[in-house]
Amino acid sequence: MKSKFVAALLSALVFPGVGQYYLGRRQRAWLFIVVAAVGGLLYLNHALGQANELADQVLSGRVALDPAAIEAQIAKAPTPLSVSISGVVFVVSWVGSVLEALLVKPPLR
Repeated sequence: MKSKFVAALLSALVFPGVGQYYLGRRQRAWLFIVVAAVGGLLYLNHALGQANELADQVLSGRVALDPAAIEAQIAKAPTPLSVSISGVVFVVSWVGSVLEALLVKPPLR
């Protein structure tokens, strides 16, 4: 019998869905993995794009190489709704994966 606690830790500390995979719940595992990966990749793509744009501005001299100026530039950059939603989707998938590993009883065989 595999431990639900170990599964919850795997989902919390490795990646959402890994705990379900450990427990043998393959379909649920892939559901959590795919949803979390898509949400995370969309969020990461936006963050890297913003970082590249800010680095270009610093290198060109449009933004001073000063932490306060860089922070001000980051604060005034708009965050698209799709990026906010993708962050929420990732967090919900992560928390849901942990709770599912802990609370859902395995099906009778």
